[in-house]
Amino acid sequence: MQIKRGHLYVVDFNPRVRTKPGKLRPALVVQSDLVNEAGYPSTIVIPTTSKLVEDPGILRFRLSKGDAALDCDSDLLLGQLIAVANESFHKEIGSLPQSMFEEVERRIRVILGL
Repeated sequence: MQIKRGHLYVVDFNPRVRTKPGKLRPALVVQSDLVNEAGYPSTIVIPTTSKLVEDPGILRFRLSKGDAALDCDSDLLLGQLIAVANESFHKEIGSLPQSMFEEVERRIRVILGL
């Protein structure tokens, strides 16, 4: 499977450890395609959750049902960037619209102080 920046995939996050999300869930690839195409064995992603919170602040980004072909409203957990083994990727869901991905990138820069 070719892993692409800005695309959502079903990723296996098991086993759950402390604040690391567990189970199969959608995740957004934020790692550069230069690294993805170089054959590196892991990929940096942002996991999602369907447990929505009111007024999530900068650490979450709301995706509506249908965005990138998601089947339910979900939040990207921007504060939980994580590298996962490429074998954890199960299937591609869809790609995030460019304007939404740019906002995710902006928030990541703020969160990481870049």
